[in-house]
Amino acid sequence: EAEPEEEQYWRPTPGAVPPFDAPRIREPTRKQFEQLILDGKIFVVPDISADWELRRWDCDFFQTDPEFKKAAMNHQYTAGGGRDMKLGDDWQGDQTASGAKNDTAPQIAPFYWGIKDVQFERRPGWTKAMLRRVAKSFKVPKFMHPKHTARDFGSTPEFWFGTGQAGAKAHMDSHVQATVSVQISGRKRWRLMPLRQRAAPFLAMIYSDGQPYENDEGWKPLFEITLEPGEGLFFPPGMVHETMNVGDVCASSVTFQFNYPYAARFYRHDLTAELRFFPRVRYTADIGESWVLIKDWARLGLPGDERGKGEPFDSARKRADLAPHFAKLDQDSNGQLTESELGFLDSHAVNAIAWHDTDGDHAISLEEYRDGFAYWSSVTSAAIKATPKEWRKFQLIGTVENLEDVPDALSRKMREASLREEARLRSAKEQRSDL
Repeated sequence: EAEPEEEQYWRPTPGAVPPFDAPRIREPTRKQFEQLILDGKIFVVPDISADWELRRWDCDFFQTDPEFKKAAMNHQYTAGGGRDMKLGDDWQGDQTASGAKNDTAPQIAPFYWGIKDVQFERRPGWTKAMLRRVAKSFKVPKFMHPKHTARDFGSTPEFWFGTGQAGAKAHMDSHVQATVSVQISGRKRWRLMPLRQRAAPFLAMIYSDGQPYENDEGWKPLFEITLEPGEGLFFPPGMVHETMNVGDVCASSVTFQFNYPYAARFYRHDLTAELRFFPRVRYTADIGESWVLIKDWARLGLPGDERGKGEPFDSARKRADLAPHFAKLDQDSNGQLTESELGFLDSHAVNAIAWHDTDGDHAISLEEYRDGFAYWSSVTSAAIKATPKEWRKFQLIGTVENLEDVPDALSRKMREASLREEARLRSAKEQRSDL
């Protein structure tokens, strides 16, 4: 079962029982949309692709289009290794097993065409003209920021195809932006679960492909959503998710990530003492790419601590350099930092405000700055302190570009150590509660 605090945060309607369906929000305003994304909410926008050329790109289209049919795609989430095929090959009835170790999981592997990667690598049949064509096939929804979204949608498209019962095994992506998946043809079931509370910090991945089925904490979806053609599902980072095509029609869909805004309030959120998302984020390697971003939001350009070590809450909050730095940023000396005064953060100004702003006035007071800075600092410091000394360097910025780059043998060793420590801490907590 889902944790009660999580149910409270994401419950779409009073009395709803998990797994939840996502609320359908038709034509949200830009302000409404941005607040939903900042809060890390899960929702569906119907008819999001009603005026897109892309809405007609079903499986048959990709298989027969003179340009696209030459491009290589590959099997994902297979029991063995993935293999390349061309979009023009005979693949729609493919029944390759996924090997998912869960009876309710998708048992057939889907196909993936990650044309976004043409910017970084060469694949058979791929051209940058294909990516440009994709960029012309959609229109930025009116409720999304036109400039930022056009750039992000144009650089992040990935297409998924498959027969009925095909889909992605439960996993969590490492990217730190929000995601939207638009169903083009067929129907797809999505199941989502937020990252779980951690008792010990992890520097190794624990939510890789299919792993959530085997973790001791269990696979407990909070949401179960069936997307119809033309619907767009929005969800935040840090969500373990699984997909499965429903019915006999070959399903096609496209997924984008976008940077404006980030789920900054979701990262900071403290609904109850048990539902603090930043400790979950800071203790989970799978979403480690967010650690640098959150550091920048919390510090607001304060010099020092380039490696992100942090310090305990009380000492961080009382730092003598916080007030002078705040005053330097407060150009009109009114005791409030606004988006225009944080222009040096560019598009991240709105995220920094969302991180610090706890009274909802869309500005940052000195006290909010102290609290937001100290919260980041103390959670970060605690995560580092709880890590074995020989591995603490991997908690620091600059040791490796990405925790996925840590050698496999060392990563396995760190994961096993974290699992043992987490089991020990939880057992000790249970024993104390029994007294």
